[in-house]
Amino acid sequence: MITVWDKDKTAGLYYDGEENICIRMAIQDLEKDLARAGAQNVRTVDLLPTDPGGKLLIGTLKNRRFAEYLERMGVSVPEVEGSWEHYAIRTTGAEDDTLLIVGSDNCGTMWGIYTFSEKFLGTDPLYLFTDHFPKRLDSLLLEKINITDGPEHFRFRGWFINDEDLIKGFGRGGKLPDGYDFHGEYARVLEMLVETGLRLKQNLLIPCSHLDICRPEEEELVLIVTRRGMYISMHHQEPVGVHQFTMDRYWKERGITDINYYTYREEYEQLWREYVRRWSRYQNVIWQLGLRGRGDRPVWYQENGVPDSMEERGKLISDAIRRQYEIVKEENPGREVLCSSTLWMEGMELYGKGLLAFPEDVIVVFADYAPEQMPGQDYFDTPREAGRHYGLYYHVAFWGCGPHLVQGNPPEKIDYVYRNVVSRGDSDYSVLNVANFREHVYNIRYVAELTWNVECYHPDTYCEEWCRQEFQTKNPARLQDIYREYYQCFYEMSGEKISGQMLFMDGMTRRVAVKLMELIQGKPFTQADIQNRRLFDFQNAEDFIAYYRHASEEGSRRFGKLHEKAVMALCTITEERRQFYISHMIVQIEIMMGLYDWVLALSYAAEDRLGERSEKKYESFIDAAVRALSRLCIDRQKALTGKWEHWYDNDALMNLEEMLMTTEHLRPGAAERG
Repeated sequence: MITVWDKDKTAGLYYDGEENICIRMAIQDLEKDLARAGAQNVRTVDLLPTDPGGKLLIGTLKNRRFAEYLERMGVSVPEVEGSWEHYAIRTTGAEDDTLLIVGSDNCGTMWGIYTFSEKFLGTDPLYLFTDHFPKRLDSLLLEKINITDGPEHFRFRGWFINDEDLIKGFGRGGKLPDGYDFHGEYARVLEMLVETGLRLKQNLLIPCSHLDICRPEEEELVLIVTRRGMYISMHHQEPVGVHQFTMDRYWKERGITDINYYTYREEYEQLWREYVRRWSRYQNVIWQLGLRGRGDRPVWYQENGVPDSMEERGKLISDAIRRQYEIVKEENPGREVLCSSTLWMEGMELYGKGLLAFPEDVIVVFADYAPEQMPGQDYFDTPREAGRHYGLYYHVAFWGCGPHLVQGNPPEKIDYVYRNVVSRGDSDYSVLNVANFREHVYNIRYVAELTWNVECYHPDTYCEEWCRQEFQTKNPARLQDIYREYYQCFYEMSGEKISGQMLFMDGMTRRVAVKLMELIQGKPFTQADIQNRRLFDFQNAEDFIAYYRHASEEGSRRFGKLHEKAVMALCTITEERRQFYISHMIVQIEIMMGLYDWVLALSYAAEDRLGERSEKKYESFIDAAVRALSRLCIDRQKALTGKWEHWYDNDALMNLEEMLMTTEHLRPGAAERG
């Protein structure tokens, strides 16, 4: 037995001083975890002890000095040695009075550290976003332990922090932007995200949208990720780290406007090489290869001179990918080079038709159809190349259809997608779009569990475990029912392959509301140029209005009933966990109630403008729309407690305050009143 701590002493943490900085930083996290759990005077020592009894030993088998130390101790861990990201947690010694945490590599050692903290100290891996801290213990004595684990499926598992408007405002902490603001105050939030990712055994991060490594403020973000031992990659519209707007700006300053790869290959390759050299200063880069146009559109969408035929377009993109790959190889002689290419939008069609070619060791990453969070039919039909590694780019959040301000991807759908991906062997790489993260922690953790081992949880058992752990309840059934019903409250727009295939989400309500306001103002009904054409796929304005009047009315009714149940369930949750439940469930229900009621009132107002034009009725409908958004903006304040006070400061995408003002201007006589 080992005494980790009691009232008299705390076991020291011992490691070799030559361990990688990522291991040392994980040990610092463990030191803080021990203190939060009740240990006193935690001591870390960067020397391996002569007498290991009564101590915690941490190390990596790839560290020669630590491996030799274990050999002298007579300890072997063959089930870990030579494996990818495996770890062992075990007691050793004649009396099992030494606790050993050993990893096959840096990530394996970190996973062992964080697993020990979660299983034995009670640390919530998501504590930085759930505010869930362990109960303090007077002592911790551990009997014989022997745990070994490693990833069963995905080699690379990670997140894409994308469309991160709320994170930017939260990072500023109430300060107004001063000058440079693109990622100005993001570093402290990124550190939260990186630590959380490591605790959930994520080894990959795309840290933000539009990272320009040539800006010192943004290069710092690369350092934050890589020094913690994570792999880092780029947005799919930033091949080798170069966004099209960066390309435009760079060459405009040198006299070239309207630049495109078809006409200016040498110029493109010059800037690609410059950025590759800058990124090559860092370890663990997974290079994103590809060619996309402005605004994350196909390269031919806004660029002159691009060929018309799909064959020539496929060749153009293939040429760019091949050249990027060559540049990366040339600038990294003697180093392992990891590359991926994401089949976003047109990429899936081109690859499915055999019109895209990749170097043989490039990971090809399939993308879901984001408005549905489901793979399209092309995914199932496309033949795989023998020997090729494949992966998945998936969304639990997506702008602009949603989910964004609320969680909205049912665990049953997530489970369906990842089991399909694993069954087809596309499980080398998973990157998950998590938007602003906080709203989506329930689904984010589920994906983390599935990418580690797809057999670890069924959606029902995951929900039960989540409710039991996060809300400290011995009878989670009531809360489980609320979680299940929550996803069933969204109006279903399609369900051909699976129930809940496309749901009427928060971002969709905004797009529909904007279209309804255009109709109210007398503009013609047209199909918008967006990815999700299903949203406005109607013959005329009358059909459009009728559909969303019914959808919003039904959704509002469902969420209203659930709201009553959710509030009543507060009594089953311990007092210290109620605020998280309010922020994570009740406020999200209220947001959807407000959005659906807003669309419902606007649909009645639009119907009136196209029909009888009763000023009294019309005004009452606009009043109802204003009340719905006003109530929503008040309701969501309940999620702004403690450190989250400024969470909605930069609500720039849904932009509910602007939507409220726009709705108010629809009142009769508003234009004349200014």
